[in-house]
Amino acid sequence: MSESDTSGVQVLDLVVLPAGEVEPWLRRWRADYLPGALGRGMVAERLWRTWTGPDTVAVRVLWSLTDSGAFFVARAVSAGDQRVTEFWARTDEIALDRDRQVLEPVGLEEGVTS
Repeated sequence: MSESDTSGVQVLDLVVLPAGEVEPWLRRWRADYLPGALGRGMVAERLWRTWTGPDTVAVRVLWSLTDSGAFFVARAVSAGDQRVTEFWARTDEIALDRDRQVLEPVGLEEGVTS
């Protein structure tokens, strides 16, 4: 496991889309959202797609940040960025579901946080 897998915080984004919208959405995500997220200190760790039905696909993006403070800074900066607002508004027009979870490692052993 890399250091980013065991420290800091991770953010897990979930977007459920009609199957035919996945590739266009991923192109928009890469072109319109990813560069700004990287500029806000977010590191894209993993990107998955999972069929959730015969014509629906869940896209999951795992991000890492150094700590919860970095998450809140990135969030505050994105709130003032019209491109972020437009990207998520467009996503909401086609998404069947969307969720974001902020995860902090707890550790498998008592008293160990990473």
